[in-house]
Amino acid sequence: MSEIKTDSPQNEIDVLETKEMWSECRLSEGTRLRIRPVIIAVFRADGQYNTEGEPVYNIKSTLITDVRAGDGLTQSR
Repeated sequence: MSEIKTDSPQNEIDVLETKEMWSECRLSEGTRLRIRPVIIAVFRADGQYNTEGEPVYNIKSTLITDVRAGDGLTQSR
């Protein structure tokens, strides 16, 4: 793994298209978790490249989560 400098200048790159899909997970006690990343911004680090010679990108993102508890795991109101 190459060393990546976090303090080097970065240029924001316009995102033209994105396809953000859900990752789904079923737990042994019946709960279903769904997680979807949402990209907020993409930046290319000036003059930095990975070991394959490709430019280094940094991404600002957030996660949307959806939890569906298994039977008998919710509290009654």
